[in-house]
Amino acid sequence: MRISRRQALRTIGGAAGLAALPGCTVVEGEPPDSTQGLSKKAAPGRRTTITFYSLFGGVDGQGWVDLATRFEAVQDEIGVEVVYAPTTGQGEQQKLLVSIAAGDPPDLAMVIPFQVPQWAELGIMTDLTDLARGAGLTERDFLPAVWQGMRWKDRVWQLQWDVDPNFPFYWNKQLFAECGLDPGRPPRTITEVDELSAEITQVGRQGASRVGTVPWQVAGFANAAFTWGFAFGGTFVDPETGQVTPDDEHVVAAVDWMAGYARSLGGADRLNVAPPTLQMNPFGYGAMGMAALGPRSVKQILEARPDFSYGSTLLPYQPPGADRPGAGTWIGGWGAFIPSEAKHPEAAWEFLRWFAATPEGTLAEFETVNYPPGYLKSPAMERMRSDGILRPSYDAMLAATNIKPSLPETNYFSQQLEIHVARAVYGEVSAREAMRVVKENTRREAERFKNQMGL
Repeated sequence: MRISRRQALRTIGGAAGLAALPGCTVVEGEPPDSTQGLSKKAAPGRRTTITFYSLFGGVDGQGWVDLATRFEAVQDEIGVEVVYAPTTGQGEQQKLLVSIAAGDPPDLAMVIPFQVPQWAELGIMTDLTDLARGAGLTERDFLPAVWQGMRWKDRVWQLQWDVDPNFPFYWNKQLFAECGLDPGRPPRTITEVDELSAEITQVGRQGASRVGTVPWQVAGFANAAFTWGFAFGGTFVDPETGQVTPDDEHVVAAVDWMAGYARSLGGADRLNVAPPTLQMNPFGYGAMGMAALGPRSVKQILEARPDFSYGSTLLPYQPPGADRPGAGTWIGGWGAFIPSEAKHPEAAWEFLRWFAATPEGTLAEFETVNYPPGYLKSPAMERMRSDGILRPSYDAMLAATNIKPSLPETNYFSQQLEIHVARAVYGEVSAREAMRVVKENTRREAERFKNQMGL
């Protein structure tokens, strides 16, 4: 299906950047000072040359160049041209969308897994089901949440090469000890988080100088809603109707819980636990007891404060909705797909399958791009398990059963959560009213998309 440039940019571009904020590890980097080393020409003398669009800058982008070079070294049929195609300031993959609209896409490009339903319905993705079946790939080869995100309407549309578990939970052992708490005993439930926070938090005239935790600071308000909504046992989609359910009682309870923490401090703007110009995650400054974090934030903290004393555990949960630590963990990350008008889909599949679903290729990706794979047979899994910084993410990854809703309107849904959860946290509206508005707006957008596409 050919779509116009205007339709491509309007339909799938607008919310991409906001939706990526969560959980997607690429957003933790900085724009590159130079584009040198982020693109490469294909190795000469190959039977087929494929074009791969990489949106990554910095060392991640250089890693993709190294990874493509490694692929060329292990076989002599396919050359890989890597083209640096960065996102815009709003996070849109503009170069990719324009190429698709013009009918001249690359052979391989990136996708956030929850974008798959919309992009598949727009007809811009190649159905990979038969290729995956022919390669012997099944759900047993991938983490359960990864397998969910690769599929839409019982078909495989992308291979997820990067797994971002949201989130491990960390506590500051030194601060626990200073507050007379057991530094060797982390919370298992959210009720226990509340009890510990009450012992840690200090609020004075200048605001909160010490806090137990800041639950809305989880890579954005939308991600916080997903994380704690799942941890309370909430659901974001009705499995029967396929409609979003942000007004689920457990989701509303989670948003109200976040807003309650802000109220207890005198307002969300009363935090005073880190310098105005952050050089690392606020947790690293020592005045926050507990936080949900990713491994890059932890690494950044340890680089600045090598003696920082912390512990890690699975994300706390809240009964009766949830029943175990880690129940709130969800999987984000990146996948790669073959555009429907790609010139060399078979060769693109060989590269894609190699770095996303073979032992050798996933290990090569982990060594170059350095993102955790979703392929269970990858030797990188053992490396994560034995790495002090990555082990919490490994444990969270294995515990995770959730993904963001796989719906054509998920981008818009995330955008609405970002706006209205913030309003609830800042005391402008109740949690229930905020989630009612999100539901109403998102369902209206879903109908608009269906009518536009004739679904």
